[in-house]
Amino acid sequence: MSCCSYTIGTIVDISDIMNQPYKFITIGKVPGDIYTYTRLVYSEETIILDHEYNEIGIEDLKVGDTVVAFHSNAMTMSIPPQTSVFIIEVK
Repeated sequence: MSCCSYTIGTIVDISDIMNQPYKFITIGKVPGDIYTYTRLVYSEETIILDHEYNEIGIEDLKVGDTVVAFHSNAMTMSIPPQTSVFIIEVK
C-alpha cells in the first residue's frame, strides 16, 4: 500500500490533547513494552469501524481493544512514534 501503512495492536491509552480537537490513541503490539507502541493522532476525519464494519465513534473505543490502524507513512522519530491515523478497525 503506497498511500499508508497499517499497524495491529492493543489500545493501551486514549488521551485528550489540551484545547485541541485531536486525541492520542496509543496502541502496542506487546502491551507493557513501550518500544512496540505507536501513538495515533486521531482527528475528526478519522473513520472508526467495529468488527462488522459499521462506523462507530471515538467514545466506543476502550483500553484493551485490539485494532488495525491505517496511518500515514510519515512518523516522528520519538518513542513512541506518532502518526496521523486515517482508519481504525476494531477486531
